[in-house]
Amino acid sequence: MDLIFIQPASRRLLRVTIVLAALLLTGCQNIRYYSQAISGQASLLWNSRAIDQVLADSGTTRELRARLELVQKIRAFAVDELDLPESGSYYRYTDIGREFVLWSVVAAQEFSVAPELFCFPIVGCVSYHGYFDPLRAQEEATALRAKGLDVSVGPVSAYSTLGWFPDPILSSVLRYPDAELAGLIFHELSHERVYIKDDTTFNESFASFVEQAGVSKWLSAMGRDEELKEYQKRLEQRTRLIRLISVTREQLAKLYAEDLSAKVKRQQKKQILDELRDEYVALRDQGQAPNWGRWFDQDLNNAKLAAVATYHDQTGFFEDLFQQANEDFSAFYRLVEAQ
Repeated sequence: MDLIFIQPASRRLLRVTIVLAALLLTGCQNIRYYSQAISGQASLLWNSRAIDQVLADSGTTRELRARLELVQKIRAFAVDELDLPESGSYYRYTDIGREFVLWSVVAAQEFSVAPELFCFPIVGCVSYHGYFDPLRAQEEATALRAKGLDVSVGPVSAYSTLGWFPDPILSSVLRYPDAELAGLIFHELSHERVYIKDDTTFNESFASFVEQAGVSKWLSAMGRDEELKEYQKRLEQRTRLIRLISVTREQLAKLYAEDLSAKVKRQQKKQILDELRDEYVALRDQGQAPNWGRWFDQDLNNAKLAAVATYHDQTGFFEDLFQQANEDFSAFYRLVEAQ
């Protein structure tokens, strides 16, 4: 193996190990959780290859080459047109050999719409735990349910290390359609541009807005007008569904604040969630909402609704700031940072 490749990878692995191992000494979370984070993150970096190296490899398939060349173009657009960071992220590629890289665990009290928080050094408190092993994610979910919490476990195709490490593009996202691939890159890079400690909803809603605005600008710049219309249609459908979920959370919050017995609250909670599912099916069948059938089929609860809210609750706020900035991304980021 080429020593030019081995040496940088070794340095990255050492950096990951030193930083994450330091977290073990804080006592904020158990050693088992941090150890899987160390090994998982280190594996992604250790097994990564420079995209240019993959493209130069005669054994690279035509399909993989085309996807990685597209990643390079999207990455350049992110820097040149969206003023996103020129960091070390997305210049390397890792084949993870599976469909998802992480499994996210979100929890909430039985009678609360707010997610439980998990606190870490550096990044602060966030509303989820991420596991590289789905079995470990399910183990934590089982333990949280045993405490009486509502729990949601969902697969994750990519994540950001906030610029602490050079995030590689993962094989799990190359199967995405072009617009979704671009959106994912814009979303994750925006976390490197702005990140507010202890405010997951602010951070994820900001990244979701940059994703949407960025993809619209990218498709327009590429002259892909029909794809832009279809993308905007999907956004409208998703926004309609997210508003419905938001109204449901408001209804649940009102219910939980009432002076009622736990039994009555459980009955009314189930009724409200059943009504949400029925309204979703009606919208979907009318072509007014996206197909989230699998999401609605199992464990519809406070944690699941909170996870959606985390990514979308404040996108309207960022849309207003974007308009104040005359749709100039650099000026927009300055307004965000001033909040």
